[in-house]
Amino acid sequence: MKQLDIPVLQYSWAYKVAPFAESFYEEQNDWIDRDYQFMPEATRIKYKRNNLIQAASYMFPATKTMEQMRPIARFMVWLTLYEDYYELCPVKELASVRDDIMNVMLGDNPRPGDIGLLRQVALSRDEFRPYVNDNWFQRWAESFHDYTTYGIMEETPYKLKQEFPTLSHLLLMREYSISMYPYADPVEPSMGFIAPDSVSKHPVIKRLKTLMSRIMVIQNSFASIEKKLIISPDVLNIIFVMKHQYKISLEEACMEAMQMHNNYVREFVELKVNLPEFGPLQKDVENFVHHMTLMLSGLGAWYHLGKSPCYEVPGEYPRPEYAQQG
Repeated sequence: MKQLDIPVLQYSWAYKVAPFAESFYEEQNDWIDRDYQFMPEATRIKYKRNNLIQAASYMFPATKTMEQMRPIARFMVWLTLYEDYYELCPVKELASVRDDIMNVMLGDNPRPGDIGLLRQVALSRDEFRPYVNDNWFQRWAESFHDYTTYGIMEETPYKLKQEFPTLSHLLLMREYSISMYPYADPVEPSMGFIAPDSVSKHPVIKRLKTLMSRIMVIQNSFASIEKKLIISPDVLNIIFVMKHQYKISLEEACMEAMQMHNNYVREFVELKVNLPEFGPLQKDVENFVHHMTLMLSGLGAWYHLGKSPCYEVPGEYPRPEYAQQG
């Protein structure tokens, strides 16, 4: 099956792109060369080609200046390299790495011997500071904790054994490991609204974030299916898991995954148009949820229009470096 044969996931709303999609390439390359020296040069070259920096403009169209976009773009690159590097790291070791990173996210300075990942997340933290408050930083760090703990660390045994999880377990793990909980937090500084606890902890807002994460899990599975078929069957791709669990063809699994995607989108839209009352914050919350929908359509558009070699050329997909060195 070729990527051109894969159905395209559709949305009833348009996407927008911030005017910085082509503005950060030189900076991105400098970040990678300066602070990701623990990765081989060949790997760093692949990351430079993967257009990760472009995805930030597709997903955060509300940003108005390069200064406002910079921490979001930097964090997009950071999240991808962090996950790729540590995805096969032993769980006990990764827990220590996670805690060190959280401490930096919350204000600690990187230590002299720390690898560049710590310096880069510290830079994102400092660049976010003019646009957020302490409550936001706490939520951001907690989102990162859950992404690592309930996502990456839960998936590691399946990756090491090359064993399929059940669909229900996969959905729970991938909801976190897709990294959209920490990466969705910058929606707020991108649009100039930092949600108070009365908004961020509301069950409807939490459910919208869950649906957004699960929709993005399916987007990613569709976008990477040809690459995964060529490299090796991915035991955590929802399409392959459905094929395995239901004993159906790849084409039938695609249709099942698309139906699940459409059901999630339908629920997301129903909640969006029937938000509870948030008093004087109502317009801000409506705008906040609107920009969550733009993250969805923006990521879908980037997968198809951004032309990242990461999703088109198997040889351009970096392999886990930590496992190779450890």
